[in-house]
Amino acid sequence: MLVRIYNPSYGTWKERRSYGPIPEMRFDHHPPPAGSASGRSVWYAATSLVGALSEVFGNEGKIARGSSRRICFVRLRISLTVLNLAGVAARAFGLDQRIGTDRDYAVCQEWARWFYDQYPEIQGIRWRGRQAGSICIVLNDRVEMDLLELVSDYDIVHPDVWPRIARAAVRAHLQILP
Repeated sequence: MLVRIYNPSYGTWKERRSYGPIPEMRFDHHPPPAGSASGRSVWYAATSLVGALSEVFGNEGKIARGSSRRICFVRLRISLTVLNLAGVAARAFGLDQRIGTDRDYAVCQEWARWFYDQYPEIQGIRWRGRQAGSICIVLNDRVEMDLLELVSDYDIVHPDVWPRIARAAVRAHLQILP
């Protein structure tokens, strides 16, 4: 199960972002300068609610109920080929866990471009997130989005999910704003 928090003004739950690289996005593999003409795109998620909340709202340290963000829970219909950078797996490339925690995103993006170019079979990257240490994933443009099955999709304040989001925000030490 994957958890994704997204801004609906940029599209639906399965909309990949083709504009990039964005400076604060770890594994954007778009070639610089930022733009949308490269044909490359990304879709970020986490394997836990705490991880998704932490990665999306952790830099600010707060989550606003009125942010108009949405949350979706997604299941993969089949296994995907992702490059694993969690734990000791990163050492296969001479890396360590700083690839998932360092704030020099330009270095991470350069690695993402190299991985994408060197390994045409990979459909994404898996790593431990900086904010909560949870497993995060970025899928690239090699993934057919119909391989993802939407389980549920809600506004973050919907009563079916807000209590879980609020508890996860407390666990992640995020301030909850109105």
